[in-house]
Amino acid sequence: MLCERGHEVSVVQMISDKVDVIGIEARVREFKPDIVGITMNTYQARSAREVSQAIKKVSKNILVVTGGPHPTALKTETLGQFPDIDVVVCGEGEEAFMEIVEGKPLSEIAGICYEDTVNNPRPFIQDFSYIPRTNLDLIGGREGIKRFQGPYPTGPMPSMFIMASRGCFGRCKFCNTPVFWGSKVRTRKPEAIINEIEWLHGKYGISEIYFQDDTFNANKLWAETVLNMIIEKGLNRDIAYRLCFRVNESLITPELLRLAKQANVWMIFYGTENGNQEMLKAMGKNIWIAEIERAFRMTHEAGIRTVTSFLIGNMGETKQTVYDSIALAKRLKPYVAGFSMAIPFPGTSLRAEIKEKGYLLETDYDLYGADQCVIRTKELMPDDMLSLQKYASCSMLLQPSNIDFLFRPRNIFGVRTKLRVIKEILKQRLKDKIRT
Repeated sequence: MLCERGHEVSVVQMISDKVDVIGIEARVREFKPDIVGITMNTYQARSAREVSQAIKKVSKNILVVTGGPHPTALKTETLGQFPDIDVVVCGEGEEAFMEIVEGKPLSEIAGICYEDTVNNPRPFIQDFSYIPRTNLDLIGGREGIKRFQGPYPTGPMPSMFIMASRGCFGRCKFCNTPVFWGSKVRTRKPEAIINEIEWLHGKYGISEIYFQDDTFNANKLWAETVLNMIIEKGLNRDIAYRLCFRVNESLITPELLRLAKQANVWMIFYGTENGNQEMLKAMGKNIWIAEIERAFRMTHEAGIRTVTSFLIGNMGETKQTVYDSIALAKRLKPYVAGFSMAIPFPGTSLRAEIKEKGYLLETDYDLYGADQCVIRTKELMPDDMLSLQKYASCSMLLQPSNIDFLFRPRNIFGVRTKLRVIKEILKQRLKDKIRT
């Protein structure tokens, strides 16, 4: 949008560009921007602080704007915690950021925070047709895209993501999607999605599309329309796809999965999150163990691989409920199963409940990370949960369903790593015997 309206734009993706904070400072001195935008989720809080400091070190006159789930939830609290950030864009940022860039008075821009002011919220976008395609030339076009490794586990390359919808109707207590995208699923027009796929493949040689929607099958009829159009246009010949589905019986049918397979969907992600039914209920997942097992069985029967995630540390978690999750993960036989720590993201019900119980052990967001434990439960302390996470992850690495993944050329972990995995499993089992 900025480029289309004649603005000079530079994009830095610190990981793929291998740029540190010193490099950011050098880029800012060279480009001399009037405004810098910083994307921020909770895991990026420390990085956002360092980047904003580097920008203001170059010039106090540069307007620093941030957006993303973290500042959206915290609003003006973000400005107090990040003194070098001037404006927070809450929620979807296309319109608000454009108005900032074009000089509209901040007091008249909906959906932003500045100083100690919180403006009226901006309605969620209902029609996405005015939003142009991402200008991938800003990251180097065909050659630049090769710097990006794609989502894990690696599939056909080069890979690029598409958001075909925004929002999620789920009420998961640990998730901050509703805070940022809203709790109503808003879909793009199927024709626009197909045009984007053709453009990505034709202009940039993209071999895999990752639909990064929270729930691609939330509207089953719409999902079937998109998949049918991929097939009709022949976009299933040279392009592979991966999707995120919910396991609910009403949303998963053999017909949908057969259609996905025909469209060359090679992988579907399911957010399982726990293997204990009472825990699923307490987490607000609104799914049943039987539905989970059905969805995985049917997906595998359709010839599509699965990836799933489990969280450790939600309210009510015990050693036994973690073992229930491990047992379910083994029964499901996913291609890859990941075990992560539950993180009390700002704005979530989980954070509110944990604070009320006195189980929140860390409030400094700079210390939050996917492998950090900043909470406790009634029965488990951080060290207990980190130990269980390691045991769960190591157990799944040795499952037959992951052998192919382990020995693919791109994923060779080495003999030492495999021996370390076995060692960790034996250590954990020895601890279990001693405790019992």
